[in-house]
Amino acid sequence: MTIRRTTALAAAATVLSLTALTGCNDDAPSAAPAPAAPPATTPAATPTTPDAAPTSAPTSAQTSAPASGPAAASASAPASAPAEAPAGGVIDPEQALAQAARTPYAASQDFRTEGGPLVATTTGRINLNGKVRTGRITESLGAGGGPAGDPVVVTEDATYVKSGSGWRKSPLGDRIADYHGYAKALLALGPAARKGMEEQNGAPAFHLSGTLDLEKMRAVDAEHYLNLKRMGVTSFQLDQWIDAQGRTVRFDQRVEIRGTATRTYGTFRDFGPVEPVPAPN
Repeated sequence: MTIRRTTALAAAATVLSLTALTGCNDDAPSAAPAPAAPPATTPAATPTTPDAAPTSAPTSAQTSAPASGPAAASASAPASAPAEAPAGGVIDPEQALAQAARTPYAASQDFRTEGGPLVATTTGRINLNGKVRTGRITESLGAGGGPAGDPVVVTEDATYVKSGSGWRKSPLGDRIADYHGYAKALLALGPAARKGMEEQNGAPAFHLSGTLDLEKMRAVDAEHYLNLKRMGVTSFQLDQWIDAQGRTVRFDQRVEIRGTATRTYGTFRDFGPVEPVPAPN
């Protein structure tokens, strides 16, 4: 099962409004809604303000297990050790993001979107900060996340979706978000967005937080921008944690869509050098 953003939005009662962030694809058959009770862990009823951290930490973010299937199979490169804070123990976010812009890397991704009766999850191994973001991802949609869907492989020139015993090729599209661009947008908000040093999964990280105007996101995440704009969203709350090398280690976005609080959150781990992503056979 692969998730088409435009049709799954209605089925999930806004839960997939943020799936541009987690890599769901546009051109696969739409997922039929499954009757389900609201997830046990509901999104925050009141999104936090720019001056506070999220009221509920992502549970899967703190206890993420190694991804299975395509995500695990592609994680062949040795993972680098967590980035240490520079001398003095404080990360300079501007310098860290500048370094990340020059150094593409691979990471394992575990994400979850909650809002309405269904939950969307995305796991995968992706390459970030290169000229083209590539990787292998698997999506699911249902109560508590639902069964795993078909794998999606994003190469430098196309996207491939598993279809039966073969693969279907589609335009590249906007499968993997520009998390570096989001962090830069938060930093551009000024001093109020700099919340300071916090530990994430045992390693030092710098916390950025603020309310981003949707119109400023057009260049960062064009398809995600269009999805939210169609539903009348004008801004959203974002908290993001980066390490000393400017890599995103945790991401938490909250937005209200037609009266429903929707949250997309997750973590990145097992950083390493960029990994080749060939077209599947």
